[in-house]
Amino acid sequence: MNSGRWTILLRAFETFFSKKTEQKGHYMDASNFTAEDFARWLRAGRAEVSDSHTWDWESTALGFGVSYVILGTFAISLNSLFLYSLLARRRKAFSHAFYIMILDFTIIDTIKGISSILFAIKLLKSDLNSDESLLSIRIDQYSGLLLRFTNLATILNLLSITMNEYIFICYPLRYTTLVTRKRVVFLIICIWIFSSSMTFINMLAGLQNRSLWIDDECTISANSTASCIHRLESSSSAQFVYYLGIVVFCVVCLAITAYSYSILLRVVSGVVDAELKQTAELEHLKLRSSGEGERRLDNKHVLKRHKYVVVIGTVIGVYCVYLTVYATLQVLQLVNISQNSNGFRRRDLLYLKYICYLCITLHSLLQPLCYLRMREFRILIKRVFCGRTKYDQQMTNDQYYITSNSQKGGNGKEYV
Repeated sequence: MNSGRWTILLRAFETFFSKKTEQKGHYMDASNFTAEDFARWLRAGRAEVSDSHTWDWESTALGFGVSYVILGTFAISLNSLFLYSLLARRRKAFSHAFYIMILDFTIIDTIKGISSILFAIKLLKSDLNSDESLLSIRIDQYSGLLLRFTNLATILNLLSITMNEYIFICYPLRYTTLVTRKRVVFLIICIWIFSSSMTFINMLAGLQNRSLWIDDECTISANSTASCIHRLESSSSAQFVYYLGIVVFCVVCLAITAYSYSILLRVVSGVVDAELKQTAELEHLKLRSSGEGERRLDNKHVLKRHKYVVVIGTVIGVYCVYLTVYATLQVLQLVNISQNSNGFRRRDLLYLKYICYLCITLHSLLQPLCYLRMREFRILIKRVFCGRTKYDQQMTNDQYYITSNSQKGGNGKEYV
């Protein structure tokens, strides 16, 4: 391998390391850096802890890697199942803007599951030779880019579906006018372009602001130059601004989501209470002589109201945890850029980092389960794999986000 290729690979991969030094040295030259040294340097850099903690980190890294693979596999399987269901019923599903959003969600979550498995490769195997090290670098680079893209797209997708819920519940008569298929497709395209652009900008900032160098004094006494390789930051202001902007963006999205869902909870509770009173009065006339029947009716509607609250609360809970975890990862990046941590603290930050990645991988599995809260979506999946039943034919008027010109009441929505 020539010198230029080594330099490009090393400059691209060194963004995963965060140790700062102010010792004297020279910039890396391929002639002083063998393939064996590179493999050892990769293993040492992946652990990111001192030698006294290397053995402990190997077992921990294996646990994280296995967890990423398991969760990623389940996420891919579940999202692929939903994706197949939507494509099998595409004529009906794609006639509604909401299902177009779900299709985009399943694609993003599938990519995220694949990225999680690729991200786990460097944690599963520690005895890498030179060829495997280079392959691990490339895989890790691609998985890092995909994870950043999918995370940004997920934040914007969840924000868009929050606005969709807000418009549907607060402005039901104007929903079909405001939310159309063309607008949803245009919004999805904008989200993909924005996420790709931000990912590319972050990659360029990392390549321009950082470089690797070898400590001359260390190479004289050390057995391998791998332990003498350090990172030199010429300027980290661009990356600092980038990560700080992502943190602010997550906080703003979290505030918008919390405010929107607080309004949704009040509106839904008010609608259910009004329905409870109206139905109770009608049933009271029919069941005047049966106090037990009226009590059962009240309990049924109270339970229905609680279902609405639980469903909306679950959605906002999953979204808030995801935003908090992703914002925490950006804060960790800011800590690595702004200050030099000692070995013990670096180990704690490393554990926190991979725990956050574990939560993000778990989100790609939990997010699709939120779709099952909709009865129409459950019926759609059931029809794809089990066929249409008589019970399903009786449920045609209970569909989620159905627009019909023959219905005066407009759309129908069922969470049962």
